Amino acid sequence: MKKIVPVLLSVFVVALLLACSGKGSSQSASSSQQPQVTTREVARTVKPDYTIRVAYLDAGTWPDVVKAPLPEHAFGLVFKSIVESNSNGKIAVELFPNNQLGDTKATMEMTVTGSIEMVVTTGTAAALYPELQVFFLPYVFKSDEIASYIFDQSPFWKDMSADFAKKTGLYILGVGNNGMRHFTNNKRPIHSPADMAGLKFRVMQSPIYVKMVEAMGAQATPLASGEVYTACQTGVVDGQENPVWNIAANKWYEVQKYITLDGHVWSENFVMANTKWFDSLPAEYQHIIRIAVYHGVQADRASEDLASRVLDFASISSSMEVYVPTAAELDQFQKAAAPTYDWLRGEVGDAVVDKFLTAVSDAEKHFGY
Repeated sequence: MKKIVPVLLSVFVVALLLACSGKGSSQSASSSQQPQVTTREVARTVKPDYTIRVAYLDAGTWPDVVKAPLPEHAFGLVFKSIVESNSNGKIAVELFPNNQLGDTKATMEMTVTGSIEMVVTTGTAAALYPELQVFFLPYVFKSDEIASYIFDQSPFWKDMSADFAKKTGLYILGVGNNGMRHFTNNKRPIHSPADMAGLKFRVMQSPIYVKMVEAMGAQATPLASGEVYTACQTGVVDGQENPVWNIAANKWYEVQKYITLDGHVWSENFVMANTKWFDSLPAEYQHIIRIAVYHGVQADRASEDLASRVLDFASISSSMEVYVPTAAELDQFQKAAAPTYDWLRGEVGDAVVDKFLTAVSDAEKHFGY
């Protein structure tokens, strides 16, 4: 299990969420005495030139509940605040959390067609661009910072995201952290791949997840996120795999007994926008949106840290039997999952996989691994 995030991180999230509407502006001593107009007041008094509709899976419960907002909703809150305030209300942002407009596959397709402007999604994006599956390779990321470094700094990602835009009609403007994924089940503790034999696991509707689970000797059942609770409750599947925060948020701990913190996949939150719509915006509005995405992604990542490592981990550990594999056991999992790499090479080619693994190695060296 990753190390507990420092208390400083929680301060960062709170400060970011409460103060983000003031980013991009400064005031003199004299102007600070003038009446202040909040983002919400601007949105009511100024007719916007544009409206951005942003759809995502996570529930929009914060601040009505006393805990950190879920990662995608943290992004949405910060993004909306910065866009509306920095545009002086000329851009309005409408948030559609909790799959209000449809599941992640449907809302991604809506963004492609221009029915909505933006979407935050995860593994389903590989349906449009199979090369993205390199990020879903099992046990490829040792920790969050390695993945974030690749998305923020690497030439590999710069080239891939440009190719993605060219082939799909979607810009990936930023990448947040959806969390390290772990196995849960109802049958028995999982200490090694041998313990997975014969178990049925719900996986995302992405072929690489199916291949990974099958490589480790279990059966894979692709299902939408909204079907997980009932599938586990009724025995359609024995288990599932997700980040800690997502297990807690959906109360899957009520229908699952065991969790193994193996961190087999680091999952992402792709922030995507329709290319034709984005390119049609004035340059100053594109700049505002990019800045807002940057800060929204930081909030997303910080929220995931707090939830999976502190807040939601407490509820998981009090309601499920938690097991952390040893280094030797993790090595067994990695070796068992190795055929997934061979399968992906056959799907997207050796060049893509090799360039990605080189980028991972470079990121590891940067952090001293």
